[in-house]
Amino acid sequence: MKALGNISHVSNKGRIIARSDRTQQLGAPVFTSDGKRIGKVHDIFGPTRNPYISIKPSRAINPEKFENRVGETLYVGIKNVKKWGRRKRRRK
Repeated sequence: MKALGNISHVSNKGRIIARSDRTQQLGAPVFTSDGKRIGKVHDIFGPTRNPYISIKPSRAINPEKFENRVGETLYVGIKNVKKWGRRKRRRK
């Protein structure tokens, strides 16, 4: 897992906002330092060098609990990238 950034705040819509030093892939899973999955990358906005990352929490996660964890480092998992294009036909 790679470091994603630090928790900045929780938005009014329940998204967790983190400050990062690089952009991440949309839909990548996000984990805490304990290794517990909290959600996925939903949106990236702000300046290019230090973007803000909006994290959509999983249904089991209550985003209000993260208001006390401001400044904690979050980590991003590696997402499998689908290969685009035509797939080869299976031969019998």
